[in-house]
Amino acid sequence: MTVRTMKERPYGAESQLYLREEAVRASFEAFLLAWRKLSADCDAHMMQLDIGSAHYRILFLVKSHPDLTPGRLQAMLGITKQSLGRALSDLKERNLVEQFYDRRDRRKRPLRLTPAGETLERELFSLIRDHLTIAYKQVDGAAVDGFRRVLKELSPPAE
Repeated sequence: MTVRTMKERPYGAESQLYLREEAVRASFEAFLLAWRKLSADCDAHMMQLDIGSAHYRILFLVKSHPDLTPGRLQAMLGITKQSLGRALSDLKERNLVEQFYDRRDRRKRPLRLTPAGETLERELFSLIRDHLTIAYKQVDGAAVDGFRRVLKELSPPAE
């Protein structure tokens, strides 16, 4: 009779301990507290500018996805057309986002950040990037990759 070690039993009960409710609750608590830390500096900066987190999410996604259409942005954010319209109008009035006609399809009105929008998004993201970089340096690449894979699984599918 061969006795297997824990390493040789990847599908045993021991390997699934992270699926227990206590472990999932602990992960969610860590996620909530991490989000609070990541957003605290941004929130303070945005408060000075009188903009909210919805504004920053728009700036971030428009920066990350050049020529993003409002419809696609709405789907990514999971918000109503009215909510998106309010925040987007505000960003346009502040000269942070611009909208233009697509050369191939004039029905499409993609979004881009203005130079001022690029600067603000870069300032806000640097606050988040600094915290993530410090945390990433405390773990190895496999942990960072695992973290990204879990977050991707929690994200809505790309359309």
